[in-house]
Amino acid sequence: MGRSQEKGQGQSPIYNMKLSTVGATRPTETGTTYEPTGLDLAMKLHYLKAAYIYTPEMARDLSVTHVKEAMFKLFDQIAWTTGRLWRRDSGRPYIKCNDCGARFVEGECNFTVEEWLSKPDRSVDEFLVYHQPVGPELPFSPLIYVQMTRFKCRGLAFGLSWANVMGDSFSLLYAFNILAKVLSGEKFYAPETSTTDKRFPNPYPTVKDPKSIKQVDPVGDLWITPNNKKMASYCFNLTVANQITPHFPMNGDDQIPVFEIIAGIIWKNIAKVREDPEPLTVTIIRKDPNDLKPIRSIRNGQMISSVHVDFPVAEASVEELVRCIERATDERCGIDEIGERCDGSLDFVVYGAKLTFVDLSEVDVYEARVMGKSPESVYCNVEGIGEEGLVVVYAAARWEERVVTMTLPEEEIEWIKSEFKKCGLIAP
Repeated sequence: MGRSQEKGQGQSPIYNMKLSTVGATRPTETGTTYEPTGLDLAMKLHYLKAAYIYTPEMARDLSVTHVKEAMFKLFDQIAWTTGRLWRRDSGRPYIKCNDCGARFVEGECNFTVEEWLSKPDRSVDEFLVYHQPVGPELPFSPLIYVQMTRFKCRGLAFGLSWANVMGDSFSLLYAFNILAKVLSGEKFYAPETSTTDKRFPNPYPTVKDPKSIKQVDPVGDLWITPNNKKMASYCFNLTVANQITPHFPMNGDDQIPVFEIIAGIIWKNIAKVREDPEPLTVTIIRKDPNDLKPIRSIRNGQMISSVHVDFPVAEASVEELVRCIERATDERCGIDEIGERCDGSLDFVVYGAKLTFVDLSEVDVYEARVMGKSPESVYCNVEGIGEEGLVVVYAAARWEERVVTMTLPEEEIEWIKSEFKKCGLIAP
């Protein structure tokens, strides 16, 4: 699905692109390595994306030099993320902490921030995120791309592409929050991720056959999800009071399960379009409610759960689907065991192996304040989605709204938007 930013490809509104490399200021001790867990290796074909847009009032005096200096300080704390992937004799990938750096991309845009944000489909923000997959030569592939785009009005966008083998979406958003603090002159400390940090208790030891992971044909050293369908993205905002709660009965003072309602509505509408076979099994990815993920660590600790129903989803009530989602079964340990057992020699898809819903709504994405100013807009998505599709839900600039980014087979997008209009999820 990704929009290539390479020079001369596509109709990108971003131009005059320049590439350089940014790393840590302190050299890592020779021979230092970072060993991915089985769960890390299971996520290796996926890439996490985020784009933050700031007004010219905040950003006009922020230079490339300022940003690179802040990145130096950030990578001093998490230098292993600027290493490169190699393989052991067994074929298992690992990160050699050789300080090769992250790729830094400068670009310009002929729109003002106001003009850019007037576009109704926020998936246009994909152009603000430079992405290249890992491979085909692992030792030469950066794991992080940071794109700094200057708008015509002097506003700024920061776009990040982050190899999921390093850490989950919460790690990416945390790392950018640190960068924003450094840009604002604040001090910070990011504790080193230890082997202990990367492990978590197994709350469901009996789950040995996780439904949320799918083995795919071998991809070798070019880490791209193999798909037979062209994928496309669509992004829109929802108002909780007007477009979400009318689909769910209220019971006194019960807290509104906003993410679950959104997932239930979208699951039901996708089932109407797909008909046969309906998506009877879905994957739910969200922050661990038991705080098993250590604070401020960079790793894959997201809870990956599976939900299966044995009734027609298209005919079910949203309330019924919400109750099923709330009983989702955590499959992380089963996925971790599969990744360990194959030693990274097999290739898997998690996002989109089944229809997947990602809940980022517990993260304050607008916490990334630069010079005291929050971003005007934030965009989140994932690259490398399986054919069943992905739905990401996160906070909007207004507290009463949520943003939904969908990545689905291109042939389904217009049909699903039509169903959304019928149920009032988007404007007719």
